[in-house]
Amino acid sequence: MEQQALHYQLDPVLVNLCDKEIQIHCGPEEPENTRQGQVEECLKRKFDALTSVECRRHVALLITAVQIDIQADPMLHRACAIDLVTFCKDVPPGDGRRLKCLLRFKEQGQAKFDPKCFEMLNTRTQLFAKASKVVQLESVNDLVEQLKPHIGHIYTAVIADSSARFHRLIGNPVTFSTGTDEHGLKIQQAAMCANKEPGRFCDHVSGLFKTALKNCEISYTDYIRTTESRHKENVHSFWEILSEKGYIYKGKYEGWYCTADEAFVAEDQTTLVKLSNGQEQRVSTESNRPVEWFSEENYLFKLSKLREELRSWLKSGPVIQPLRHYNLVKSWLDQELIDLSVSRPNTRLSWGIPVPGDSSQTIYVWLDALLNYMTVAKHSQSEMNIWPPSVHVIGKDILKFHGIYWPAFLLAAGFEPPKSLLVHGHWLVDEQKMSKTTGNVVSPQSCINLVTATGLRYFLMHEGVPASDGNFSIKRMVRIVNSDLADGIGNLVSRCCGKNLNPLQTRLGVSRSSFEFCGSPGSDLLSLLERTPDIVHDEYKQWNFYKGIDQVMALVRGANGFFQTMEPWKLKKEGQLDKLNATMAVTMETARVVGTLLQPIVPSYSERLLDKLGVPQENRSWDFARLRWTTTETALGSQQAVLFPRIKSE
Repeated sequence: MEQQALHYQLDPVLVNLCDKEIQIHCGPEEPENTRQGQVEECLKRKFDALTSVECRRHVALLITAVQIDIQADPMLHRACAIDLVTFCKDVPPGDGRRLKCLLRFKEQGQAKFDPKCFEMLNTRTQLFAKASKVVQLESVNDLVEQLKPHIGHIYTAVIADSSARFHRLIGNPVTFSTGTDEHGLKIQQAAMCANKEPGRFCDHVSGLFKTALKNCEISYTDYIRTTESRHKENVHSFWEILSEKGYIYKGKYEGWYCTADEAFVAEDQTTLVKLSNGQEQRVSTESNRPVEWFSEENYLFKLSKLREELRSWLKSGPVIQPLRHYNLVKSWLDQELIDLSVSRPNTRLSWGIPVPGDSSQTIYVWLDALLNYMTVAKHSQSEMNIWPPSVHVIGKDILKFHGIYWPAFLLAAGFEPPKSLLVHGHWLVDEQKMSKTTGNVVSPQSCINLVTATGLRYFLMHEGVPASDGNFSIKRMVRIVNSDLADGIGNLVSRCCGKNLNPLQTRLGVSRSSFEFCGSPGSDLLSLLERTPDIVHDEYKQWNFYKGIDQVMALVRGANGFFQTMEPWKLKKEGQLDKLNATMAVTMETARVVGTLLQPIVPSYSERLLDKLGVPQENRSWDFARLRWTTTETALGSQQAVLFPRIKSE
């Protein structure tokens, strides 16, 4: 067993994942296991009997590695050594070329073919087919999981939605677009692995996003898919403008390409890592995703000619927020810009929009995808000119595409770049990067199932700070929504709407004297109520939703403290009805303001709150977010007073 022990040392990953399977199937009673490498061979031979999912997947990767180089399978390479020299000595290694060569001569029935090689190729072909299904299934699952919406996607959407709702409240017309980018090599490969036609595959993935946005109460005005005919027409038109203006030319492009990111990556932004099967893989240092070397004849965009214009755009105002991301783009523009490949050969990328007049080339997915904003503007029903866009809300991982390439494309074509970019950080999960490998990717629907869409939206806006990464924690999410929505605001509303203290179920008229009648507690709350709406307005306008929420919750705590201090249950018992009515009127007015201020953040929750207080729909704009003196009594809604039941979670 000395040689087997040596093999263990050479591949600790195999031992770690397959230790039990080795003991069951490849123990010392197996005489052939006394030589180095035979444990791996044994596991391949017993592949059908392997029950551990992780071990089976790892062995499948070892089996299928032969498609890259036959030397990845030492036993097969040894058995076919003579035939490799005889038939395939001029075939270079890599990309499975030597294996394909052997199979071709085997199928031709060469008389000189070594019987041992012939027999092993037969068994390996059958084994390879089984292992490929395992690997393919994992690949499909990985790709589909990568394409599913997670809380990072929803965070972007909720930020944009909160801003859109806020601007509608203050009286600004809003065009709010979102959607799915559906072309590119990643989608093409995922569809192929899933054995689906790309269009149908995109229908499925886009449907997942549309459902997630609906479930999270996203109030977009246009959902754009880049596979729509209106978008293809716009992309062709834009390409022709760039071409006519001399910004596109044909040339050779070489470099590392990351399919997962759909981006070329500079050599110094890649590194080599060792895979579980022992092979090395070059990956992007930024995303840790695999890259591969491409050398192609493509159409190129003269990005190098636009550096000074991009600098002028950057200096024109606060076009990129927060400041750290502005400084990052500025640093990129301090470096030399190289021309950008904006097409791929159709033989490599068929799923995309063809280059006008040259169907042998497919337009680069990011040029195609970025033009979705212009497609929406061209087909907008708004009577106003909505170009350039007021803001793009994006994650920091796509800043270069939006902060360099997109404005460059627009400037070259003679269009104004976007007025601003709001760039937010990523979400960690319990202080760890979200990754399918670690199994900590958070599904929006799982959060909705636990804390509702209201709870998820509130948590993301409460915890999300655009300038830094957020940290997602189930426990923290439950604690925050219980504390603020169920206990804080919920208690405030149920106290003043409960039949014990409010038997007539009315919202009383309120005036300055109502506050004054309650003494210093009333005066303190009045001061807080008078200044809070303007502070919240300014914070929302500057995308600091978390700060606006903090101000609202300070008001809630002030109102609950006021209510506790006034002890209305004692006032009722003692017959101090005027003071009781003043206390109730002040509390309900505060609750009304709170509900109005929170509409952009938690729309359905605010709607329930305002409905309960009997606030008419026409009285819910931002103008009504401030104190409103009235002598009119209003009937409360018939809805239950419990706005947000406490979440019970372990």
